[in-house]
Amino acid sequence: MTSKQDIFHKSIAEPITDEQNFIILMQQNQERLYKLAFHLLGDAEEAKDAVQETFVRVWKKKKSINWKDAHLWVLRTTINLCLDWLRRRKFNGDSGELNDQIPDPAPNPLDSCLNSEIQIVLRNAIQKLPESYRIVILLRDMEGMSYDEISKMLGMPISKVKSDLFRGRRKIRENASSFY
Repeated sequence: MTSKQDIFHKSIAEPITDEQNFIILMQQNQERLYKLAFHLLGDAEEAKDAVQETFVRVWKKKKSINWKDAHLWVLRTTINLCLDWLRRRKFNGDSGELNDQIPDPAPNPLDSCLNSEIQIVLRNAIQKLPESYRIVILLRDMEGMSYDEISKMLGMPISKVKSDLFRGRRKIRENASSFY
């Protein structure tokens, strides 16, 4: 578990209200959910909307949430919302392909070191992946989740997680090879 999750788990050992748990959950997950949504959707505004909708759903269900596993629940909810948006895009005929004007999500050290052209090529390569590959890659490589955590969250065998991760990474190399 990451240190943020440790802090959250320690804080819920004390008797605190659902509202306090909600605030802690939101503060500790808002940025990572935004990055996940942004990488799935490729649109900053839709990513913000997906995160906001996730927390609206958490608020509505705050009395019935198991706060110890809430971080997994918000990840899964965000992924489901993003997949719904992507399906609506396909239904409405919007390709959702990334372009040069996409604002960068909150930068991390790796992002600031990379050339913007490489970022665009990689984002486009990730966007072209089938949903199952993209989700596994984002959860493993962006969120740092273990194979076991991904397997449990997505309800698939670990062998399928590993297979999708391998195939997704191979597809990214193929899709991004035109840059090299």
